Amino acid sequence: MTALIVLLVLCLPVVTLGYTCFCYASPWGTCNRCRPAGRNRTCRACEGTGMRPRIGWQLYVYARRLHHNGTR
Repeated sequence: MTALIVLLVLCLPVVTLGYTCFCYASPWGTCNRCRPAGRNRTCRACEGTGMRPRIGWQLYVYARRLHHNGTR
């Protein structure tokens, strides 16, 4: 059981870093709301483009704005 916990603790930073790099390289993903119907012009999540920012990119932008606004 201890070996499993150690393995999970060691893998967590690797997975997090991998997802961070993936979101930095490709910040836009397909919209989950209108993906089955194609490009739906009435979709509020992506405004009809079919692409929306990934969660990791949204967190990065939020942290960047928080840092920028907090240092002034």
